[in-house]
Amino acid sequence: MTYQETYLHWRESVQEENLLSELESIKGDDAQIKERFISDLPFGTAGLRGVIGAGTTRINRYVVGRATQGLADYLLADDKAATCMVIAYDSRQFSVEFAKEAACVFAGNGIRACIFEQLTSVPELSFAVRHLKADGGIVITASHNPRQYNGYKVYAAYGGQLGPEESRDVMACIRKLDPFRDVKRIGYREGVAKGLILEIGEEIDRLYYECMIALCGAQSAEDLKVVYTPLHGTGLRTVEHVFPAAGIKNLFIVEEQRMPDGFFPTVNSPNPEDPGAMKMAIALASRLEADLAIGTDPDADRMGAAVRRPDGTYAMLTGNQIGCLLINYMLEIRRAAGMLRSSDYIIKSFVSTGMADAIARYYGVHSYTVLTGFRFISELITKYEQADADFIFGFEESFGFLAGTFARDKDGVLAALLLCKAAQYYRSRGHSLLEVLETLYKTHGYYLEGVKNLAFTGFDGMDKMKEIMTRLREKPVAAIGDLAVKYTEDYLSRTRTDADGRASDIELPATDAVKLKLEQSAWICIRPSGTELKIKIYYAVCESTREAAESRLQLIETGFTQI
Repeated sequence: MTYQETYLHWRESVQEENLLSELESIKGDDAQIKERFISDLPFGTAGLRGVIGAGTTRINRYVVGRATQGLADYLLADDKAATCMVIAYDSRQFSVEFAKEAACVFAGNGIRACIFEQLTSVPELSFAVRHLKADGGIVITASHNPRQYNGYKVYAAYGGQLGPEESRDVMACIRKLDPFRDVKRIGYREGVAKGLILEIGEEIDRLYYECMIALCGAQSAEDLKVVYTPLHGTGLRTVEHVFPAAGIKNLFIVEEQRMPDGFFPTVNSPNPEDPGAMKMAIALASRLEADLAIGTDPDADRMGAAVRRPDGTYAMLTGNQIGCLLINYMLEIRRAAGMLRSSDYIIKSFVSTGMADAIARYYGVHSYTVLTGFRFISELITKYEQADADFIFGFEESFGFLAGTFARDKDGVLAALLLCKAAQYYRSRGHSLLEVLETLYKTHGYYLEGVKNLAFTGFDGMDKMKEIMTRLREKPVAAIGDLAVKYTEDYLSRTRTDADGRASDIELPATDAVKLKLEQSAWICIRPSGTELKIKIYYAVCESTREAAESRLQLIETGFTQI
């Protein structure tokens, strides 16, 4: 069907008053109809994610129902014996409704839906999938996106997000379906009565909390003062149960951001890596003279933090800095306990700091690099599960962190608790987190990084992004400022090409990214986001002094911007 025909089909089929009203409001507006119906919402690196509203490119009950039917068809294909899927949801608009729609569709296909009774974080969903030995799970969330978004994350049986090949197979199943004729569903109450919809919560909560406390320890940290904000999301329930039990007694919550609210009234975007989103937490920390101000995003899989300086102001840590502090802390306490082994390992994404590799070498453990997307970290943990090797820590520069193996997706609350434990540990030895970070720089080199986003809008936004990536590949960059490009890595063709045109293979799987390795250990990476219409540009340098590193970072950022 053409996009106009699809629009008419929706107008004739939709039953919800709010969606019908929205469809009527764009009648005769070709541009609006095209933007909403030109294609299906893509099933990307984190499932579906889009603006809430009517249309095939938006997120709504019918898109969720169709996606769930496609997922059910995939799970039941070839006589597979799929029996159980776990469902969680965050505080966003329509999250509860979309979660129940998914449960009704699973039940309509004979697959038991274990749905959490209240809003629940991404990492706890991952834990529940593993604990219940389910066939997989979904979370209704758009993570840290602005308030107008919602989404649909899909998890495999091992507790990590669905892999690329599986995602393509699910999308193929979805595309065969009409959202109004082909979706099997039963009523929610009927599903509960038949035992096909099971509400879960308290037992899973308790077991998940116990795993977190066992990993982090319950030693008292009474002299540590911590401010926390859930940014109107799911993290508070976990924090209020786990932090006191783990010894973090002086915990203060940002009251204005305590309650779940899908409109996120106190922030422009509920992203804890954004200083604007952390403004209230830092202000409360300043009044209380707290050691740390910490925030998690709505589904509690990302964590941002600010640390008190000696002069009473606060420094926002980058995702790379948090990752390195936690790696160093975990390896240090493991070595002190006589438990560190050369087979232990950490994992980082290919756009994260090289300092993590340097710290791993210092402690004599392995450091593995994977593509961006936390599922690649999860998959590697699973790959080495049967080997005589312990996973210590994994992270992405985009504020995603994981320790332990009881869950297989990034865990913002667990990372927050570990950061508190690290602060207490180093304080007992006379050092602040900022002093430890400076020691790491002096020991391993001043690894500094930056990132810029090129945002796009409209139905042609994806085409514009493709054009930029094509131009980068067709016209290779020879130099950035005063630094020559030693070689170019094209991750789509999995080819590394040096300045003389000699090519070699890249071991990592294919992805749409180009990385320019420069002289003096600097690099730039350009990649389209997997969850938003934007291209991300990463810059990284390593120098012997902070001044030299800051100067070099500015030069290559300016040089690439000019290109």
